[in-house]
Amino acid sequence: MRHLKKSNVAWAVSFIYIAYLFVGQIPGLKGNELFSTTTVSIFLLIAYLITSLLLWKVKKTVVFFIVAALVGSFFEYTSLTTGIPFGHYYYTKDLGNFIGPIPLFIPLLWASLSFYAYQAGKKLAMPFLMVALDLAFDPRFSGVLWVWTSKTQYFGDPWTNFLGWFITAAVISIIFSLIYQKSGSIDPRAMLFYVLFGIDNCISDLYDGLRIPALISFIIFSIILITFYVLRKTGRISSNLDMAKSISSV
Repeated sequence: MRHLKKSNVAWAVSFIYIAYLFVGQIPGLKGNELFSTTTVSIFLLIAYLITSLLLWKVKKTVVFFIVAALVGSFFEYTSLTTGIPFGHYYYTKDLGNFIGPIPLFIPLLWASLSFYAYQAGKKLAMPFLMVALDLAFDPRFSGVLWVWTSKTQYFGDPWTNFLGWFITAAVISIIFSLIYQKSGSIDPRAMLFYVLFGIDNCISDLYDGLRIPALISFIIFSIILITFYVLRKTGRISSNLDMAKSISSV
C-alpha cells in the first residue's frame, strides 16, 4: 500500500510537468521565457529525478543516471569526433556550458528521456520508444541547437542519427538490465506520460511549420498507445499498477 501511494505521488509530479507543457502550447504563451526550451528542459530533469527517487529510491536512481549519462556521453563523443554512430555534427553555443565538445546538458537529457522511455517500454521496447521521440523533436532543433555536416535525409536529419539513438538507448537498456535483472511490469501511467510527452512535441512541430514530421510522429505515438492497450487487454503484458492494487486489497 505504501508503494502504491509513493507511485501515485511520483506520477502526479510527472503529470504536473505534462500539464505545464500543454499550458505552454496556448497561443500567447508560446515563446514565453517560462516555457522556453531551457526552462522546459530544466523542469523535465527535475520531474524525472523526483519521479525516479520515489519509484526507485536513491541507489537505483543513481545507477540509472550514471549508466544513461555515461553511455550517452560516450556515443556523443565518438560521433562528434568520428561521426559514429549518429553522423557528423557539432553543437551550438545555445546549449550553454560545454565539457569538451559536449554541452553539459546533453548527458542530463539522455538520462531523463531514457528513464521515461524505460518506464514506458522496459528493456525491450525502450530503444524503439527513444527513436520515436527523436523523430518528433530532432527536426525542430537541427540547425538551431546542433548543426549537421553529414548529408541529411529526414527533415534536416541524417538516417544515421536515428540509428545512433537506437544503439545508444539499447546499450543503456542492456547495461542497466544486467545490473537490475528484474525490470518489473509496465505501469500504464508511464505509457500515458510517454505518449502525451510525444504529442506535445508534435504540437511544437506544428508551431514551427513542420507539419509532415508532426503527422508522422503523431501516427507513431498513436500506434504505440493502441499496441500497448491491445497487449494489455489480451493479457500479453501485465501492469505494475494492477499488481500493486491486488496486493493492497489482500
